[in-house]
Amino acid sequence: MNQRLVIVLVLALFTVGVCCALRGHAQEAAAPAEPTVLSLPAPDLSHPTTLEQALQERRSVRQYAAAPITLQQASNLLWAAQGITEPTKGFRTAPSAIARYPLRLYLVAAQVSNLPAGAYRYLPQGHQLELVTEGDPRASIGSQPQMTTAPALLVYAYDTTVFARFPADRGLQWACLEAGHSAQNVLLEEVALGLVGVPMGAFDPVQVKTTLKLTEVEMPLYVLSAGQRG
Repeated sequence: MNQRLVIVLVLALFTVGVCCALRGHAQEAAAPAEPTVLSLPAPDLSHPTTLEQALQERRSVRQYAAAPITLQQASNLLWAAQGITEPTKGFRTAPSAIARYPLRLYLVAAQVSNLPAGAYRYLPQGHQLELVTEGDPRASIGSQPQMTTAPALLVYAYDTTVFARFPADRGLQWACLEAGHSAQNVLLEEVALGLVGVPMGAFDPVQVKTTLKLTEVEMPLYVLSAGQRG
């Protein structure tokens, strides 16, 4: 083999190696980032408030103190909304038609201690939060004053694929009923935690869908606020 041919082969091999390396770096750069998932503290079930007391004291409150809620309080509210209470069968705190659980729950955290401001999706399995977007998105949820001043908002969305084999109006009815069951859990839990809030149905669904990066099959249903009494 003459010297010129050796040089050509060496250059060819070098070029192939560089191309492979560049392709590998490009694939790594294009790979989607792993979602940020945060574990919540276990719900505190030791509060002495009775159910009857919570029912007696529950009121819709739209003004809040300029103080954060704690991460433990946020954990309890999310658990009250959609927490798993029977791990073997996956049963949750609120009843669901055919135990299908079509609701998707989001936490809009503006002032939650030890939690960066942002919107998070609640993951009942594991009792965790998955970061959706960073920053304070409250102003994009709705124009009602309490939506922009509450330290935290809970947003319910309906995954329409869960009841896809049923008539659309029947699936929506079931999802709305479940949202009502779950919301009352949250409102009573707020009383037990010394918090206040109000359920809200007036919001811009398109804006909420965009802000929380909901999928095409997720329909916003309900918003609840949570804060310290002002």
